Amino acid sequence: MNTAKRTILCVDDETDIVNALYDTFMDTYNVKTATSGEDALKIFNEEDIALVISDQRMPKMEGTELLGKINEIKPKCKKILLTGYADINAAIDAINKGAVDKYFAKPWNDEELVKTVENLIRSYENDMSFAKLIDDTRSLKDSVKRAKHNFMIFENFFNTYLCGVCLVSNDNKIEYINKAGLEFLKYGDIAQLQGKNAEEVFLLTNPIKTFFKEKYVAREQLFDTVYVKTNDGSLVEMKLSLTFEMMGDSIGINAIVFIKAD
Repeated sequence: MNTAKRTILCVDDETDIVNALYDTFMDTYNVKTATSGEDALKIFNEEDIALVISDQRMPKMEGTELLGKINEIKPKCKKILLTGYADINAAIDAINKGAVDKYFAKPWNDEELVKTVENLIRSYENDMSFAKLIDDTRSLKDSVKRAKHNFMIFENFFNTYLCGVCLVSNDNKIEYINKAGLEFLKYGDIAQLQGKNAEEVFLLTNPIKTFFKEKYVAREQLFDTVYVKTNDGSLVEMKLSLTFEMMGDSIGINAIVFIKAD
């Protein structure tokens, strides 16, 4: 795990202590220091802080109050309280309330403190990864919901057409066909046609495709009478028109519009 980019904040009203904490962690983390709760909150609001180490006994704002405020701002931030023997009960109470993750009685053991910070940073990384996973899942769910909604609008729109509308993929496979098109071709369900070769279903021979392609390129939109094979195997006269799109250097069918011939 790469923790070099993670930022920790060390808070104590005694300059010697914050300097000692800075020297302990400077090689592993980006270390910020503050000598009051007010300064610490200002830094916390300006930086992406992963972990805070704070002394308990400070003028104006005690460590438990500071870490409680930090917990309200960013609950996932990890918090360590440094306390004297007389303040251990306050530290335990803060842990029980969820405002502090760990406390160390002064004087602390540097090795134990370093190990605890490593474990809490690792926990922070896991928390942030899980939070990102949740956010990504929600975003994906919202995207799927919007896609379903848009497809429903699209489907309702095409189903209002009295003529058949068939959308074709780049490899000539049927992707969608509206309700009128299913009725004309005597199919009960779109799944029966999806993935089938459109040229085979609509009996689109090369001369027919060439004819419509030339008319389309010349911007002459028209319907022409052709025979189409229905689901029961019969051939039915349909008035049909094709639309095309550029596919690299070639031009291919992207939609078929058809109605029963009079």
